[in-house]
Amino acid sequence: MSSMQHYFKDDPFRDFYNLDGLDTVVLTTDIDWAPDYATQAVLDLVAQAGMKITAYATHDSPLLKASTEFVEIGLHPDNTRPDPVHRFARKLPDLMEIFPDAVGLRCHRNFFGQNISDLAKECGLRYDLSTFLWRQPFAQAYVDYNGLVKMAYVWEDGIHVDVGEPLALERVGLDSPGLKVLNVHPMLIYLNAPDDHLRRRLTKGIADLTSVPRSHFESDIHTGYGLRDFYRDLLAELKRRGVRTVFARDVAAAVAKQGH
Repeated sequence: MSSMQHYFKDDPFRDFYNLDGLDTVVLTTDIDWAPDYATQAVLDLVAQAGMKITAYATHDSPLLKASTEFVEIGLHPDNTRPDPVHRFARKLPDLMEIFPDAVGLRCHRNFFGQNISDLAKECGLRYDLSTFLWRQPFAQAYVDYNGLVKMAYVWEDGIHVDVGEPLALERVGLDSPGLKVLNVHPMLIYLNAPDDHLRRRLTKGIADLTSVPRSHFESDIHTGYGLRDFYRDLLAELKRRGVRTVFARDVAAAVAKQGH
């Protein structure tokens, strides 16, 4: 056993921590009310790479429901806008009516607290991925006070361009130990955006993004090197290295497998 493995020998999630070099990644996407044709841009890249992805859904999506062989569907409730009557209580149950097989969530804008955690447990969910640790090494999973498995993601496309990072693979931080959960957004990938200004400009004032026809955006898709190209190259690099992709639910399930 390597010295690194020794320190984590009692951690049920250690097999996902890349302690002896990068071998496992969790790909995720926050749907954020994107129309299915935008989500398709993400799923096509993942499918072409022969990989898996966990999609956190905000609304009904025939595309996601038809892609479950390589897609885990989680829930993406928007708790930043509590219902005037029910507050947060109906957010998860309403999504679970659409996606009854979901076992995990990531809250929109990571708006998560103890009340949301307890509501998630009441709904039968097993894990939450609403913590963001930007490029932090040694990200881990743990079992929270109520039995919910908590995980963090360490990279996402929007933050990468917002902080001015170049679109260079070495800036993702793949080579440090820890849980590697990588996140993208369909609209950024579909638009091949070089930054988030393009998406913000094109979606400003749209009340229902899910119903916007493809023709509304087609002429504005970025033709230079952008985030779709970068994500394609990132997936190619993972494939070149022989990295396996797993669903977020697979990480969470490790605690049950070891009898914790």
